[in-house]
This record gives sequence, structure tokens and C-alpha cells, in this order.
Amino acid sequence: MRSGIEAAEYAAELQRLVRYLGVSNGNMQEGSLRCDVNVSVRPIGQSEFGTKVEVKNLNSFSSMNRAIDYEISRQVALHSQGQCDQIVQETRLWEEGAQRTVTMRKKEGLSDYRYFPEPDLPEVILSQEYVDNIRNSLPELPEKKRRRYEKMGLSMQDVLFLANDLNVAAFFDATIGKDADVKLAANWIMGDIAAYMKNERVSVDEIKLTPEELAELISSIKGGTISGKIGKEILFELMSKGGTVKGLIEEKDLVQIVDPVEVEKMVDKVLSENPKQLQQYRGGKTKLQGFFAGQVMKASKGKANPALLNKILLEKLNDKS
Repeated sequence: MRSGIEAAEYAAELQRLVRYLGVSNGNMQEGSLRCDVNVSVRPIGQSEFGTKVEVKNLNSFSSMNRAIDYEISRQVALHSQGQCDQIVQETRLWEEGAQRTVTMRKKEGLSDYRYFPEPDLPEVILSQEYVDNIRNSLPELPEKKRRRYEKMGLSMQDVLFLANDLNVAAFFDATIGKDADVKLAANWIMGDIAAYMKNERVSVDEIKLTPEELAELISSIKGGTISGKIGKEILFELMSKGGTVKGLIEEKDLVQIVDPVEVEKMVDKVLSENPKQLQQYRGGKTKLQGFFAGQVMKASKGKANPALLNKILLEKLNDKS
């Protein structure tokens, strides 16, 4: 590895692995996962690495990234100043506040590492059959999951977000398992659902929304039963209180208005109540279309079908007869 960010991403992938395997929660801040790093540099053209320096006190991947890059810079500076003898085998600590490494203790040789053979530890021999059984019992690991999501046509941003957390990935898989549109499911999870979890400081397992109901919500919007705006309102209630999409639609009378005659009546009413703005629109201020659409939506309590509304509204606005 040649940079702090490369090492930090490698460690993050190890964290994902232990979480996917269920062997640890991998939380660095709790000490469930600890990463010490060894840094050494060599001038261009030199085959052997320089003196190794160990860095400890790294409790986040960002700290690891910055500590490695700082230590590389420190050692390179000593080389360039002709002071490479000042780079000694030692353990250094990362000071987060000062954003630097400082000496913790120096080590003169291998004896300081307490390396010695342990005669009481028996040899462990694993048969190929045992290894194969373990391999076959493994769940889908992060890299394989990312490749699967890529083949679904998701962007790399989508893929990395969804596969980063095992529980989020499971929620997504369960949602599309109910025939939800793949891209729409990803958008809802990465957008409104992720924002809600961040604001409420909860995990995907702690929200009341189920994958089945998210799939139903997506289907209801896609099928025209409700609008996207109404969908967002329903989603918030589903996450905070639970319930079903169909139940909330019925309880709150949220079914989208798709009757052209009914929508036309609302458009006519809004235009008749705003003659000044209508005159301005027909005089060239076409941006007022948004104003009229908003007024109709307000009158319909957000239930007017947006596409139908805009079609009828445009026809009425441009009809000067």
C-alpha cells in the first residue's frame, strides 16, 4: 500500500467483512476493531524499504488515513534533509488534536517485540474438506454483493451505499424481492429513509417501515394511486409509527385525483380567482405556471395527478379565446 486512503479503505473493507460474517460489530470507537499501522519509505530506485515505524492510537479510518500520510511526509522530509538516521524503529502515537505522530517508545531490536517460539501450542492441521465446508457456508460477502448490484444497473454511488451496511443491504434485497423497481427502491432508501435514520439516530432495523410496505408505496406511486408528494408524507408516518400503505391511503383519503373533469374544475376555479396573474402569464411571464399549479395542488390537498394537472393547466393558460 502506498497511501493513507488506500490503507483506510482496506481496513474499512475488513470491517465490512467481520460485520457480514457476524463475528464482530467492528466498531473502532468501542475497541471491537483496532488497527495499528507500520510505515516505511524508500528513495526512488532503492529496492529495500527503510526503517519501519509503528503508529498506534488510531480509532477511526479517517485518523488512520491522516496518520499514515503525516508519517510518510515526516519520513520523506528527514530523508530529503539527509537525516534518515533519525528514522528509528519505534512506536509512535497519533495525536488527533495536533494532527501529528509523536514518539511513544523506541525499540532497538527484535527482542523488544518479545518474539519467541511457544512449545506448548500444538500444530493445527485443517483438512481441505473442512476448508471447503467453511467456504461453502459463507454468506454473500461485500464484494460479491457489490458486483450483483452493479449488474442490476445501479450506479457506483448506489452500490457503495447499499452494500456498505449489511442490514441496509438486506432491507433493499427484501424490498426488490417484492417486485419493487430496483432504482426507485435504491432512491427511497438512500434519500428519505437514510435522512430519517440520520436525524432520528436510528438504524434501519429500528424504523417501523418494512420492506414489504416500501415496495407497496413504490407500486402505489408508480401505478398512479398516489402522488410522489403524498408518498413522502406516508413514508414518514410508516417509519415513525408503522402501519400499511393501503390503510393510510384509505384512512386519510389520499387516493390521487385522476378524473379530468374534476381536475379541470379546480383549474378553472384557480384561474378565475387569479385574473391578474393570468394576464401576466399571457403577457409573457410563463414562470407563473408554477404558481397556478401550486394553487391547484393546494386546493386538491396534494391529490391532483401532477401530469394531468399540468396538461389541463397548460391548455387553459394558452387558450386566449
